[in-house]
Amino acid sequence: MRADDIVDYYLQNSQATLATPQSPSLCTTTIESWICVDAGSKVIIHGQIYNHPKHRTGKKLKTSPIQDYLAKDGRVYVTTKNSMYELGMPHPDFTGDAQLLVGNMGTQQWEKLTYWEE
Repeated sequence: MRADDIVDYYLQNSQATLATPQSPSLCTTTIESWICVDAGSKVIIHGQIYNHPKHRTGKKLKTSPIQDYLAKDGRVYVTTKNSMYELGMPHPDFTGDAQLLVGNMGTQQWEKLTYWEE
């Protein structure tokens, strides 16, 4: 799996409008303003977390390695070893040069998201 695989999947399977899909989400936690990054042989997501039981709303984070991704009813989800997240709106520059964007993130504070059981 590569970061581009997740981005392409999101573009093909996410709801085409900004309106909230009518069906309920498969999970409560959402990652907004996100980008996927290839980290060696793994993919991680940088973004802002919402509705997480252990982190404040809007906190910048990077996930543990992504294990899989799926779509249902216009929503796209990613899973890690112990968690599932809905992908909200991507970062405005996510279709640009991700390496340049990640390089600029070095000056920002990003926390690794800890594992937790749902």
